[in-house]
Amino acid sequence: MGLCWNGMHIDAKGNVGKYPALVVRTALRHLRQRLPWRVPDLEVAAGLAAGSGPSLAKALRSEGLIAAAGRGTWALTQAGITFSAASAARPVTRATAERALTLFLERVGQVGQDPYFLAKVTRLVLFGSMLKPEVQRLSDVDLAVELRPKEVDWERVQVLNRQRAEELASRGHQFRSFLEVEYCWHRETFRFLKGRSRVIALADYAVEKSFVLAVPHQVLIGEPEQIAAEPVPTAPQKVGRKRRPPGCPF
Repeated sequence: MGLCWNGMHIDAKGNVGKYPALVVRTALRHLRQRLPWRVPDLEVAAGLAAGSGPSLAKALRSEGLIAAAGRGTWALTQAGITFSAASAARPVTRATAERALTLFLERVGQVGQDPYFLAKVTRLVLFGSMLKPEVQRLSDVDLAVELRPKEVDWERVQVLNRQRAEELASRGHQFRSFLEVEYCWHRETFRFLKGRSRVIALADYAVEKSFVLAVPHQVLIGEPEQIAAEPVPTAPQKVGRKRRPPGCPF
């Protein structure tokens, strides 16, 4: 497969079967939020032509990245989830990673203090190889951030967001979709926090919550959360058959 799992790192030039590792990683990142999914979903996530998904599914299964979840449905294994979060960047020293984290936390403070930003950081979680002290060559610094509007009144948030979107558009920024306009307040702050850093791998906590909480992690800002336990199914109660009263026609 051409993968290196030291610090959740993959070879950018490696393959899973005949498919590029980076294409597979992108597809699995899309699919890990869906349970279960089908082969057509895999084709869309990987950008494959219709009908070509079974070959990729076979390669993923042979590498232990997915497993059958039911008739015609699939789900990521723990190895698949790990692969979806792996980095293809060149490893960096722990000292470099720590400097990148320090700069990131400075940007978090700037976001909170600068009234220009419409969002604030309400939760920040560190996960991945940074939490393994024995690993000195890290793939990146994995962080998940939760952003909320600074303004409490949602109608006011929408007004400020619309004004900011118009301001950015007047400066030449092109929005690719309606959602990018609607969540301008979130996207602008998220991009600033990322800071074009090659070392910082930043995830949206609201989207990746289930994954982040399922792996070793450390909450840097905000209150810790736990994954809600799945309800234990109970056996159906056997209901005794009642006798029909005399003279009942049914």
